[in-house]
Amino acid sequence: MKEFIASDWRQIFINRGLSFDFLWRLPLKPLGGYNTGRGCDGWSTAGCLSLHFPNGTQKRLIIKRQKNHTKRTIRHPFRGIPTLAREISSIFLYKRFRIPTPKPVFYAQRPAPDSTRAILITEYLEGYTPLDELVRSWQEHGWPKRSEREPLIRAIASVLGKLHQSGLQHNCLYPKHILIRQAENEVLVVLIDLEKNKWRPFGNGRRVRDLETLFRRTEGWSRTDCVRFLNAYCGIHRHKKESLQLCRKVVKRTQKKRQR
Repeated sequence: MKEFIASDWRQIFINRGLSFDFLWRLPLKPLGGYNTGRGCDGWSTAGCLSLHFPNGTQKRLIIKRQKNHTKRTIRHPFRGIPTLAREISSIFLYKRFRIPTPKPVFYAQRPAPDSTRAILITEYLEGYTPLDELVRSWQEHGWPKRSEREPLIRAIASVLGKLHQSGLQHNCLYPKHILIRQAENEVLVVLIDLEKNKWRPFGNGRRVRDLETLFRRTEGWSRTDCVRFLNAYCGIHRHKKESLQLCRKVVKRTQKKRQR
């Protein structure tokens, strides 16, 4: 995909002159780190843009921009494609399987003799908190009761279960890429940063890889919480064979990674 704009945003972009060139030059305070590599002098960064409307409302957008930040593929073995092109494709794939992701607003890429530039814009997820920030808050102010943690564990397990049942592997499942919104009667979970997503429909590799990454990067979770998560993930409420086998594989891979 080389061009996309959501239908409900098209007129807003036209009215405000939000062209590719304007968005490329727009000063933005970076969110997170500044990623380099992935091609000749490649870089990728993200920022937040607030748009104010006459009726007093405000909309925030996440704008990702990159230059020469590419990934080689079978179809593009030499120059590769922008990693943001992979991400927008993954967003639409996740939508097809009803796996929650940010709403896509805009995507475009522009080739040049010495570079490839790309921009991806998604709607800001208002009221959501990354899982790693949530856990740090618990560590500082005290862990919530089991009755409060379990709905969150089940919600994350449900989304990841749907992800893997669809034959997909996030492939970068850090806690910061799992966003949580805790409402009165439900916990909402959204997965972000999908540029490394893979299609792996066979075997348990996608499950073990993603869950090992999540457990290794999530500090403070007790072993009991991890087992409860796996039980919810496998759709079981007791320590049955499937959960225990998966748990052993995840623990083995986690220990191996930590020894490196």
